Amino acid sequence: MAKEIKLSGGIVSLVGLGKEYCEKMESAYESTGNDMARDMLRYLPRLYMLIDELRLSFGDEEGEDTGAIYPRLEEDQYDSVRLNLAALFGEYDTYLDASVEDMRYSDTPLAASISEQLADIYQEMYNFTDTVRDAGSESLEEILSNLKYDFEEHLSNTICSALRAINYVYRQKVLE
Repeated sequence: MAKEIKLSGGIVSLVGLGKEYCEKMESAYESTGNDMARDMLRYLPRLYMLIDELRLSFGDEEGEDTGAIYPRLEEDQYDSVRLNLAALFGEYDTYLDASVEDMRYSDTPLAASISEQLADIYQEMYNFTDTVRDAGSESLEEILSNLKYDFEEHLSNTICSALRAINYVYRQKVLE
């Protein structure tokens, strides 16, 4: 039987920040590319830190794929966010990413997409916040374990890769 976990300040902050991030993604069409890049330079490190803090709150275990976070985001909603972001970043949306794991097996750099990475993070945060909203405290441990697992498996790398690419584009002052 799962032990009951109370909503600590860190968990409440993570849920709140995840919700804010989702709202920002859903209203991307109202932003300029430069404003979106600046906002992401603020959101992504905070998301990374708060999710990473889960290790400290609940021990160093990596988490497990408990299936407790339900896939609630509809494909058309994901695509809408991704397409709006791609329009904002324009020709700077696609970049070469040598840090991708598949690069080890390739002679050429692999293309990555800022809009797809931000939409992937959006999907994770949307599913997480929506699941937490509807869950009781008795299932919170499994939800957090699932998020920790996703973070270790792919989300941490996605956040870091997107952050690096957005930082480069923002510092080049090429977006409108």
